[in-house]
Amino acid sequence: MTAPGNVNSSPFGKVDFLAQARETFGDALPDWIEEAAKLATQTTAAHAARRIGYSASVITTIFRGAYNGDLAAVEAKVRGALMGLTVECPVIGEIAKDICLNEQKKKHIGTSATRTALFHACRGGCPHSLIKTSANASSAGREGGVDG
Repeated sequence: MTAPGNVNSSPFGKVDFLAQARETFGDALPDWIEEAAKLATQTTAAHAARRIGYSASVITTIFRGAYNGDLAAVEAKVRGALMGLTVECPVIGEIAKDICLNEQKKKHIGTSATRTALFHACRGGCPHSLIKTSANASSAGREGGVDG
């Protein structure tokens, strides 16, 4: 049996990440953290982390309010992977935000015309790109395009 007030585990020894997040954030609990915490509680922190493309330590640190990394990036991945947020990709159309972020991290491998177009679009002014390039800085406000 757990001690009163211990929100880190249920009577069955399973961690209650949702209770932990609610204790940390109170009424100001962001909806995306709540969604990730629900999944982690229902499954495991490792499973929830794999779904959003981060480590279990990252998401559990977020639930405790102690994450020092790029919180906006984690939020975008959660919103795409768990909450259905989509963006309009200039190459392939509507895609989940987490897929967009994953595409931005890929190296140019040239396995297909689409893969090449994605690589160049992510670095050539796509409004959804988080890649810091001179092309993105100079093309702010114009529709993202695809280089040759």
